[in-house]
Amino acid sequence: MPIKTILVYLPNGRTAAAILEPVVTIAAARSAHVIGLHLIPQVPEYGEFPADVSEEVISRIQKAGQDAARETKQAFEGTLQNSGLTYEWRCFNASYAAGSDAIVRNAHGADLVVCGAQSEDLPDAWNDFSEIALMGGGRPVLILPTLKPQKSVARNVIIAWNDTREAARAVYDSLDLIKDAASVRAVTVIQRESERAAAEALGADLIANLTRHGITARSEVAYAGDNGAADAIVRLMGQECDLLVMGGYSKSRFREMLFGGVSRDVLRQVPVATFVSH
Repeated sequence: MPIKTILVYLPNGRTAAAILEPVVTIAAARSAHVIGLHLIPQVPEYGEFPADVSEEVISRIQKAGQDAARETKQAFEGTLQNSGLTYEWRCFNASYAAGSDAIVRNAHGADLVVCGAQSEDLPDAWNDFSEIALMGGGRPVLILPTLKPQKSVARNVIIAWNDTREAARAVYDSLDLIKDAASVRAVTVIQRESERAAAEALGADLIANLTRHGITARSEVAYAGDNGAADAIVRLMGQECDLLVMGGYSKSRFREMLFGGVSRDVLRQVPVATFVSH
C-alpha cells in the first residue's frame, strides 16, 4: 500500500529535527500528509498529590507541560511550512491510559507511524510509544535514532527474516519504502551450521517474491553467537545499513518483558531507522 498518511509522534522539541528530517523526505517522495502528535501528561488536581506538594509546584509542572507542547509545535510547523506538504498538528492533555488510547486511535487512520528511539536521557510519560502503537495501532512503526538525523532511509536495507507471521507482515508493509533501495539483504540468524540449509530455503521464496515486485534482493545467513539473535541483528545494522525491517513481538510483549526477546532487545537500541510490524 502506498504511504499517503504519516503520523509522527514528537514528545519534545529537542529531538524533533532528527525525527522530522527523514519524515519530510519520505513524505515528499509520496506527496503524503503528515500529522504531528504530542501528548501533555495530565497533572492530578491539587489534593491528589502528597500533602507536601504545594499548589505552586503543581502550577510549575503544568506550565512546563504547556511550554514543551508549544516548543514542539513550533518545531513541527517550522519544518513543515516550507516543505510543500499538507500537514496538521494534534495535541492532547491526557493521563497515561487516555494518552495510550489516543496513540492507538490516531494510528488507526495512518499508513505509517513514526517515532524516535526510546531515551532515558529525555523522560517521556509515553516512552513506550513504539510498543503501544505497534501492538494496538495495527500499523507499521518506523523508529528513528534521535541523536542525529539520518541522511538517508531505505537506501541500504536489511530484512531480519525468520519466516514468522510478523516478519512477513513487516516485509510487505515496507514495500513502498524499500522499492527504490540500492541494496536489500534478507538475513536469517542461525545458532549452528546444521541450520544453514533450512535458513537458505526460508529466504528463497522471499527473494523470489521481492524480485516480482521489482526489488533486487539477496538472502544471507548470519550466526547468532554467544549473545543471541538480537546482538547479531544490531551488529548487522552497523554494516552500511540505513533501515532494518523486522517483525515485532512474535512472542507476546508480556513474555518478552519477563524473559527478554529479540524484539525488545533490538528496539531498546535502534542505531539506525527500524521498520517494525506486528
